[in-house]
Amino acid sequence: MSRVKRTQIDSGSRRSLLARSLRAGAGFALGGSMAACSSMDTLTSWIPWSSSKPKLPNLPELGAGNSLLMLWRTSVDELGQGFAPAMLDGLLVVATRSGRLTAFDPMSGERRFEHRYRKGFSTGVAGHEGMLLVAGSDGFLLAMSRDGTTRWSTYLGAEVVSVPATGSGIAVVRTSDNRIQALDLERGQVRWSIARQSPPLVLRATNAAVIRDEVVFMGLPGGRMMAVNSANGQILWESVVSSPRGTTEIERLSDVLGQPIVDGAEVLAASFQGKLTSFDRSSGQLRWSRDVGAVGAIAADSVQVIAADDRGQVQSFSRSGAPQWKQEALRGRRLSAPALSQRLALVADEEGVLHGLGREQGQLLGRLSVGSKSIACAPWIDGTLGWTISSDGSVCGFRMAHA
Repeated sequence: MSRVKRTQIDSGSRRSLLARSLRAGAGFALGGSMAACSSMDTLTSWIPWSSSKPKLPNLPELGAGNSLLMLWRTSVDELGQGFAPAMLDGLLVVATRSGRLTAFDPMSGERRFEHRYRKGFSTGVAGHEGMLLVAGSDGFLLAMSRDGTTRWSTYLGAEVVSVPATGSGIAVVRTSDNRIQALDLERGQVRWSIARQSPPLVLRATNAAVIRDEVVFMGLPGGRMMAVNSANGQILWESVVSSPRGTTEIERLSDVLGQPIVDGAEVLAASFQGKLTSFDRSSGQLRWSRDVGAVGAIAADSVQVIAADDRGQVQSFSRSGAPQWKQEALRGRRLSAPALSQRLALVADEEGVLHGLGREQGQLLGRLSVGSKSIACAPWIDGTLGWTISSDGSVCGFRMAHA
C-alpha cells in the first residue's frame, strides 16, 4: 500500500475508511466496510482503487424462498462510512457529506423535509426529543429542530468523528484529536472533556458512545474501552479490548469499532484486527475474549452475539462466548457490521447486497440488492421492517418474511 499526502486523503476519502497518522500527518486509506487485515497484501485488497483487489466470488444459491422483500428505494447524496441514520418523530432522517438532512416516511420512502448545511457533515445524525444532532465538517456540533432551525452550535476545536450519543442530559462525541467531549443538550455548552493520547496511526472510523444509567461507555483507538461518569467526566474504568500486535504501525492498528453493546451486567466490544471482548459493566474486568478481526460494530441480544470478520465470515457466539456457528459462504465479500431481528442476522457486502442468515444455524435465507456500493452502517431493524443507507446514497426500506 502506498503512502499518500494528507491533501489526497482528505479529497479522496468520500468512499473509504481512513487511517491517519495524527502525529506525522501521513495517511492510509482503508476501503470497504470498515475492514480489517492481517498483512499489507490483505490490506491492499481492501482499497477501492487497488489493482490487486481479487474478483468477488459468486454468491451461493438460496434455498426455497427469499426472506427479504424490498418496500421502497430512493436516493440522496453520497454518504461516508458510519453515517448512521436516526429516527425522529416516526421519520427516518439521513445526513450526507454534502450537508443535506433528509427525512423519509419509513413505510413509503416519501420525503417529508430536507435541510442543508453548506459546510457539510462529518458523521451520521442522532435524534433526541424532537431535536437532531449532527456534526459539521467545520468542527461544529449542531442541534437542529425539525423545521431546520439551529437551536445551538458549538465549535469543538477539531472534526467530530463519532455519531453523537445522547442521554443523561448530554450529547457525547469524540473528535479527531482523540478528545471525548460532553455537551449540555439544552444549551450546547461543553460540560467536560477528556483528552487521550493517540497511537501513531488510527482509523478514521465513525463510532458512537452508549450512555446508560449515568455512565458513558466508549471505545477508543488503540484497542481500549472506557466508562465515564456522565455528570462530571470522571473515568470509572478503562480496559483493553485487544492489545496492538505486530511490528509495523498498520499491523498494530487495533481501534475499537462501532458502538459497544451494554446489556445487563456486561459490556461487549470488538476491535480492528483484534478481539471480541466482554467486560463486567461495573468494574471493567475481563469476562471473556475471542479472536475476531471485526469489520465494524457487533450485534447482540440476550442470547447471542454476532460479528462479521475481515475474511467475510459471519460468526455467532453465545452470551458466554461459546462459538455457535460460522457462515463462510460470503468469504471475500467485505461485509458490513451486522444487525439482528428476531430470527435473522443481517449483513451487507461491498456490492450493496443485503444477506439474511438464520440465527440458529447461520444458513442463508434471504438476499436483496439495496445499492451499488457498501452500506454506510449496519442495517436499522424494527420488528419485521428494516432500512439501509448505502455509501452511494441509496436509501431502502425492506420487510423480512422470517424476521
